[in-house]
Amino acid sequence: MINCHIHRISEKRSIYKPLEKSLYKTWLFQQFPLKRLQTTDGQLLSIIDTGKRNDLEGPDFANAQILIGDKIITGDVEIHIDNDDWYHHKHHEDPIYNNVILHVVINANKNREIITQNHNTIPVLVLSSHRMDEKSTDYFCENWTEVNEQRLQSVIKKFADIRFQRKALAIRSQLMSVEPEHYFYRMLLDVLGYSRNRESFRMFADQLPLSKLYSIIDSIAEQERIIILESVLFGSAGFFDPPNSKYLLTYSDYYDGLRQHWERIQKHFKIQSQFYRWHFAGSRPANYPTRRIAALAQILMKFYPDYPAQLWINQVTSNRSFDKMLCWVRDYFQQPAGLWKNHPFFINQYGNALIGDRRLMDLLVNVLLPFVRAIALLQNNKSLMEKTAYLNMSVPKGEIPSSIKKWTQRLSLPLNFFNKNYLIQGSIELNHRFCDLNLCKLCPLEEYANRQENNNTT
Repeated sequence: MINCHIHRISEKRSIYKPLEKSLYKTWLFQQFPLKRLQTTDGQLLSIIDTGKRNDLEGPDFANAQILIGDKIITGDVEIHIDNDDWYHHKHHEDPIYNNVILHVVINANKNREIITQNHNTIPVLVLSSHRMDEKSTDYFCENWTEVNEQRLQSVIKKFADIRFQRKALAIRSQLMSVEPEHYFYRMLLDVLGYSRNRESFRMFADQLPLSKLYSIIDSIAEQERIIILESVLFGSAGFFDPPNSKYLLTYSDYYDGLRQHWERIQKHFKIQSQFYRWHFAGSRPANYPTRRIAALAQILMKFYPDYPAQLWINQVTSNRSFDKMLCWVRDYFQQPAGLWKNHPFFINQYGNALIGDRRLMDLLVNVLLPFVRAIALLQNNKSLMEKTAYLNMSVPKGEIPSSIKKWTQRLSLPLNFFNKNYLIQGSIELNHRFCDLNLCKLCPLEEYANRQENNNTT
């Protein structure tokens, strides 16, 4: 459960529900009756050791020890709210979960066995939600006057490394079953979806793969490619059909031209438009899905005829300078390749870049660099692993989530403390693993804090 959340760029609130936090704490501190435990198939169970928290991808706890019947078993423990989450998260396809010895849940379908990728059956333990305290506790750090900043940086760096490795390992697992170029393309669209349209953009990527787009571009004269590409993207995304057509109809002349191109291309290449739930309310105009789709057309034309994933890997492996690499990233992901500053759909909208600067920095540390690290892991390329670690530490700061701003206020830290992106990423990871789960007792900053004096007198 804890290690299933990956590739989030915008993390402005806790990703854990209260019941998830309670379940995690309940297992960690064994806050449940330990006598007469039984698995869902009726086996007697005793817990010898709950295991050590896993900081990377994979099961939530490693090296746990349990007694089932008269047999002591050592291995990993995975925690979920629902028993079916094992399959929703595709753990049954992932060899990383082959060493799981116990599945701890609140809701269990007793008729559904939990099977690993290597076909082992995992016993299931159900804990009662009625015994769990779902209320948040006060943060210990609210009573701290200050934290040693040098020590704080060293702790945050450790969690930044953990976060980077975890993301790379998760991508590596995905690349076992998904072609790298499509996965890279899918991740790019996920980023362009921001927080409100990520799911629709991921579905869009699967419905209209890059190979299909490139085959269309190949058949078009060079001077028409960006227009045709826009028409295909908008048409496939359903913006020429009601109810989503209302978001573009205001610009009738350009809209009519794109629609005519779409109808011709659609018939020739047998592409279908799909209905997606595009969200506009509550988003800034720069984040509207229509603007992101137009930006996607620009970015793809930058890469064409090369494929993005391979070109990006080549760039990282051939350049020693971080500054040169950053210039390349800005050129491909920020600078327009054609119609943009006076785009008919965005005349009244500000912003000349395809992606904002801080958003680009977050794209680097959450997607682009972890992807290269995953490739290096698959190839066992140690020099490339070291290079991605160095590049990750060099990325300028990006967006500071509101949760981290609140955290810095509790610690009385200035916002200029985050002069590099890894400090933001490490803080996010530390918050997810301790603050979001109300695990103040285990916080690694506890020993570096100065506390308020108790001024009460008798």
